[in-house]
Amino acid sequence: MSRGKKVSVFIILLIVIIIFFFGYNTDYEDRATSSFIIVLLLLFSYMGLTMSQAEKIIGKNPGKFLHFPLRKIRYIILSTLYTIIIIFLVATTFSLSLRLSKNRKNTILSSSETKNMTGFIIRTDSIKQRYGKKPVAYLNYRIDNKNYEFEFDNQNEKFKIHQKIKLKYSLEHPDMFEIIK
Repeated sequence: MSRGKKVSVFIILLIVIIIFFFGYNTDYEDRATSSFIIVLLLLFSYMGLTMSQAEKIIGKNPGKFLHFPLRKIRYIILSTLYTIIIIFLVATTFSLSLRLSKNRKNTILSSSETKNMTGFIIRTDSIKQRYGKKPVAYLNYRIDNKNYEFEFDNQNEKFKIHQKIKLKYSLEHPDMFEIIK
């Protein structure tokens, strides 16, 4: 295996491990930028891992359609299939990693090493987006003299300033929580 392929496999495994251990509060956090970067890293890693084989299977671009119509159709179909496979691999890796992380969070929060507490909505805001604004609320809670603050979606203005929110958090990972309804 070439060095480039080893690096690609390492990056893919590293991303899966990072999401597994640190992607557990995706329900409450908006991580669009980091998600975009992770998806790009996965995309380039899978392309680096499979490009040499894809070039052998797909072949060179035959040029104009009028000169080699069957070769051009074959090239277009195989290139499209390769693109679909890469997108499927990226989406599957990302979604399975998030699912594993959420399963880890559910396992930890369903154990006996959790505690219930009350957090507070300390402020609400609207974040400018391309097509309008997104309402958000900021949850704050304190454990062992350490503040934890999370931004999450506040559609329909469900959360108000100074509202009490019941939480269940992990004693081992205090930043791992879920809102108790």
